[in-house]
Amino acid sequence: MLYTFTSYESVYDLYVAVLKTAIVAAVMLSLLVSMDRLYKVGKYMQVAARAQLTGRKPEHAFQNNALPDPEQYSLVYPRVAVQLPMFNERAVCQAIIDSACELSWPHNRFKVQVLDDSTDRTTRDLVDDKVVEWRERGVNIEVMRRTNRAGYKAGALKEGLERLAEYDYVAIFDADFKPDTDFLTLTVPYLIDNPEVGYVQTRWVFANPDESYLTKAQEISLNFHCKCEQYVQFATGGFFNFNGTAGIWRRKTIVTVGGWKSRTTVEDMDLSLRTFVNGWKAIYLTETTCINELPASFFAYRKQQHRWTCGPVQLWRKAAVDIWGSSLPLFSKLDLIFCYFGIRKFATHWVSLGFFCTIVPLSVFTPEVSIPLWALVHLPVVVTVTTAVFTPKGWLHCILYVLFENAMGIVKMGAVVAGMLDLKHAQEWVVTTKLGSSDKRPGTQMPTVPVRTCRFYAAEIMFSFFVLASASYGIFSVNKWSFSIFLTLQGLVFFAFGLNMVDCGGLLGGRLGNNVPAKQPKLKAKVEDALGTPTIGRTYTL
Repeated sequence: MLYTFTSYESVYDLYVAVLKTAIVAAVMLSLLVSMDRLYKVGKYMQVAARAQLTGRKPEHAFQNNALPDPEQYSLVYPRVAVQLPMFNERAVCQAIIDSACELSWPHNRFKVQVLDDSTDRTTRDLVDDKVVEWRERGVNIEVMRRTNRAGYKAGALKEGLERLAEYDYVAIFDADFKPDTDFLTLTVPYLIDNPEVGYVQTRWVFANPDESYLTKAQEISLNFHCKCEQYVQFATGGFFNFNGTAGIWRRKTIVTVGGWKSRTTVEDMDLSLRTFVNGWKAIYLTETTCINELPASFFAYRKQQHRWTCGPVQLWRKAAVDIWGSSLPLFSKLDLIFCYFGIRKFATHWVSLGFFCTIVPLSVFTPEVSIPLWALVHLPVVVTVTTAVFTPKGWLHCILYVLFENAMGIVKMGAVVAGMLDLKHAQEWVVTTKLGSSDKRPGTQMPTVPVRTCRFYAAEIMFSFFVLASASYGIFSVNKWSFSIFLTLQGLVFFAFGLNMVDCGGLLGGRLGNNVPAKQPKLKAKVEDALGTPTIGRTYTL
């Protein structure tokens, strides 16, 4: 029994009992997470098969009437604004302004609002140059700058929205996204013809998945989320969140549900959750895509994942009571609180680090305990393969994906704890640095963007020693080769993360395969001083 210390003959006996209990709990939690993911894959196959047989896709349940000729009937078009929040994103700020201004929509019913919180003078000047250029070309475009970053992105969007009272719909794009020119004509009709719809989300696609092993692992993870999870949630009438970009909102919806809030680091999920709870519907267009750039900087990726992991846990803690007290059906309440947040946003991270990277190595040192083979190998393999199939040739990198996801468990578990306890750094909002890989326009490569980095991560190094020690013990002492092969690979990945080898330009940060973009002409910028402050009237020469 575990109730009293005196019932055990030694501390080791107590340790064995605790470990056995932890294994049972971890296996059950892993089973729950795996079943949830496999259920989503099964529902996806069902929805896809139905669409193939009937020709009707989930979005066909909503009206979508074509818009008239914009040259003859421009006044019939609703007023649409495009918001572009950004902060010190020198490499991509001009490209997104170009993409937004090139969107097909009557200019007399269209506005671009650049929400530039940048403190970097180079970025501010680049933004101003583009705004002046497009204003001279007849586009209604403005820059809004704040004296402080209160509320971060949510604060900027909130203040910007207050200036758009005469606009019906608001599209939002992060700086590294590049919408096609027909984005508005493909999405706005769903909002016009379906007054119960609050927002339309399009699917992300990626410009640089082969830039490194790190970006490839991200592609596999995000493809499953975008192609399977969100699509299934939409098709089955469940909640799927607005991704913060590459979507368009009904302005009335934002105002009705309380507007943008900065109480968590996932203001997009917060707003879309309140939208769902208040009875609005949303549409997910899997065939309408928007290209964007994956972070190749390991430092930037860590900050992004901390925010993406901490925020949902914060929201779960703060919104659970409101969800339970809402008028949603009981099943929807349980699905939101326990499945969406409890399993996918909370339990998943405990399984990655707690089970596979902590309990499994400990079991190697402890011959008195054992882990079922189906929980250790069979089920994880099935889950991994079904996740990777949503990425072309993803199966070739599925082992890499698992090892990288597990190694990121340290960052994500820290974020989960910060979100649950509402620690001070839980509100940290760091913009994910992008290097401009998504910008393929000729002659647009800017001077190298300074990227924050770190050469050494102590927690990952310590975990690598622990996992590699268990692997060595398994090989040389207890002959557990099946465990030890996995543990050796996992320990090496922890070590690579700890020494920042996966960063762009690092030992494992090189480009994969033959998908190498053509080199573009470099631009030389005249600078005013060694700090990179631009001169007035600076010039660029090819």
